Amino acid sequence: MLAINETFASGRTEPESVFIAWLLWQPQGADLAGEALKEVRKLSRYESRHPDIRRLRDLFASLAGLEGALH
Repeated sequence: MLAINETFASGRTEPESVFIAWLLWQPQGADLAGEALKEVRKLSRYESRHPDIRRLRDLFASLAGLEGALH
């Protein structure tokens, strides 16, 4: 998938690319807000470790409809 191959020189993938890839892999009719909330919960354990993780969490939080998700 093209989105997965978009990496920085350091070899890491941009949070937006990960988010888009996740969206594309969701089954038709999926509850995107509910599934995004699950991802927020997973990523919340690690968000203080790296700004990219915080950004990815914020993208999922926005989709989940959480207030003040993006800064």
